[in-house]
Amino acid sequence: MRKQIAVFALASALAGCVSAGTQVTEQQAQQFKKGITTESQVIAKLGSPTTTTIKDDGTRVDTYVFTHATPNAVDFVPVVGLLAGGAHGKSTQVAFTFNKSGVLQSYASTTSNVDMHTGVFN
Repeated sequence: MRKQIAVFALASALAGCVSAGTQVTEQQAQQFKKGITTESQVIAKLGSPTTTTIKDDGTRVDTYVFTHATPNAVDFVPVVGLLAGGAHGKSTQVAFTFNKSGVLQSYASTTSNVDMHTGVFN
């Protein structure tokens, strides 16, 4: 019986995870060469960016955002989850900057960690 409860708890915890966006790793970003790689080549490899910013000088910034959130284990404990629940989230953003000819100038990566408290006593 204990084994069944442990398996159910693990399955519930895994089912509670949420991910959204396009994850771009450091290794993926490094494969694109400044002064050589074009915007269309980046999009062909990674898909459409989450956002595109066009600056007044004609440069474009394509940003890929990925977010992953996992509920805290206490969320799955009846009543206790309502009182002390929460989640941990991690977000990454990778921004590629292209000159007005569409050639890669640079890229930058940002990682953010967030702890969310949803319980009554948090």
